[in-house]
Amino acid sequence: MKKILKIISILLFLCLTLTFKVEASAVDYVYLGGDSIGIKMNTGVYVVGKYQVATNEGKVCPWKNANIEVGDKINSINGIKVQTNLELLDYLAKCDHKEVKLELTRNNKNIQTSLTVLQNVNNENTLGLYIRDQILGIGTITFVTEDQYFGSLGHGVYENKVLVDSSSGNLFYSNVSSIKKAEPGIAGEKRATINSQVIGKILTNDVTGLYGKINNISDFNKKIKVGNQKEIKKGKATIYTCLENNVVRAYEIEILDVDWQNSKATKGIHFKVTDEDLLSKTGGIIQGMSGSPIVQNNKIIGAVSHVTVENPLYGYGMHIEWMLDEVAKIN
Repeated sequence: MKKILKIISILLFLCLTLTFKVEASAVDYVYLGGDSIGIKMNTGVYVVGKYQVATNEGKVCPWKNANIEVGDKINSINGIKVQTNLELLDYLAKCDHKEVKLELTRNNKNIQTSLTVLQNVNNENTLGLYIRDQILGIGTITFVTEDQYFGSLGHGVYENKVLVDSSSGNLFYSNVSSIKKAEPGIAGEKRATINSQVIGKILTNDVTGLYGKINNISDFNKKIKVGNQKEIKKGKATIYTCLENNVVRAYEIEILDVDWQNSKATKGIHFKVTDEDLLSKTGGIIQGMSGSPIVQNNKIIGAVSHVTVENPLYGYGMHIEWMLDEVAKIN
């Protein structure tokens, strides 16, 4: 469970740059984020592992001769659509077939395969697959627009390097309880608990982040002007993030390089953490800080998206306009 809870924030460390043609956003002002958030995404049924089934005849692999891999999404079983683990398990419980046909999605392609249905030592029907239909995790909200749409994370949510197809889920606040400091080659992380109160609805998962709508915009009161990537200068800047409880603070960084882009990509700002307070607490950029807004000259210019694992003093940010463009698509 701990591994699944980390899945969103750990994506901070994927050095992945994808490009697509888009138009820059025309939004002038947003409300500044930096708050630690909890995320619960409904994903559909994914295969997250395989196991040998203990039967009365010994241990058997029902998937041995099937074309099924970890990371596959199960769309249907014997032509019946399934969207949750419970739907799949209910079908299996009532199934009297020795074999079932599954329709899967892998790398955006549909695949048909067949699996043997086995009875385990408890007389339960099983396929020998570990499955999950939700992703839980923590991250940071980047901004909220005046019409209550939010952008967060600064990167997409992935399963085995494949962008998770999710059009629903809920957003929560999370309380940071402790910090595991980063070291060269070793990832640090925020350790947090997720509050039970829903503060927003997740609408889409894109390579640039997670987006949706906030229930109550009054929770955000610091309005800030949006900066264009051409305005970004090398030198001092600030990231806003939460390292304890629900307190958002500003920390200094130095922008080392700027990649001016004509199409969206997840690494456009290269920076170094210079704030001694932040370094003493975290050792640099850590898991859970993805999405922390980057501000320069009183303008929001980007969001923390990646870290250099070998040296967590250094990180990357994404230009803010690529996130605002995704919000415009769901608005």
